[in-house]
Amino acid sequence: MEKKIIKSGMPFVLAGAAVFLFALIFGIGSVPSYLFAVVAGAAGFIAGKTLFPDQVIEVEAAPKSGNPEVDALINEARGQLDAIRRSNEEIADAALSSQINDVEKTCRQILQRLEEQPDMLGSLRTFLRYYLPTTQKLLDARAKIEGEVNEGHNGQINKRIQEALGQVQTALHKQLDALNEYRFINLESEMDVLTNMIKSDGLTENEVEIPVAEEKKEDDDPFASLFGQGAK
Repeated sequence: MEKKIIKSGMPFVLAGAAVFLFALIFGIGSVPSYLFAVVAGAAGFIAGKTLFPDQVIEVEAAPKSGNPEVDALINEARGQLDAIRRSNEEIADAALSSQINDVEKTCRQILQRLEEQPDMLGSLRTFLRYYLPTTQKLLDARAKIEGEVNEGHNGQINKRIQEALGQVQTALHKQLDALNEYRFINLESEMDVLTNMIKSDGLTENEVEIPVAEEKKEDDDPFASLFGQGAK
């Protein structure tokens, strides 16, 4: 994280307004009047700085892994996590919202590990290119039915999404633990339930396609088989 200063434009607005009012009331035509106008503008500027101080916020620093491809993928993944956060803001279910918060937090930690160790890219490519965007689309679809989740069929969908996110949490925590120990694990088919959720009920119909994964050794990509059985 890095700090970013957001400057307010109100001090300049108040300074201009003070000069305008002074000129309107007293007029400007002599050297002393110009000086008083400057004083009025300065007073307006100071008042503006007091009433509307600059804001200091923390933002994610641009990734600096040293690998342009890794940095681009991290930025793309951050955008997907921002979309997940926006979907979460529309979801009133406290339990589901808590799950989504945990998923987002864990994903960001995984991205931090990738930035620190860019050579992990080969092992996290499926996570970045399929697993994360698929989770985003699932939650986007869930947010769209927020007003209907307590009605019949959609209520069942909500329950199943919660179960799927439980699997997401388990898989992510296992992966993060492995990355923290600088090793990779094969998560087998723990994410099959998420794929089945996506395919069932037309929840994300015409939005999500199961891609054909590139051939690679399974041990090199811990996410390579996460959706394997569900995609058959």
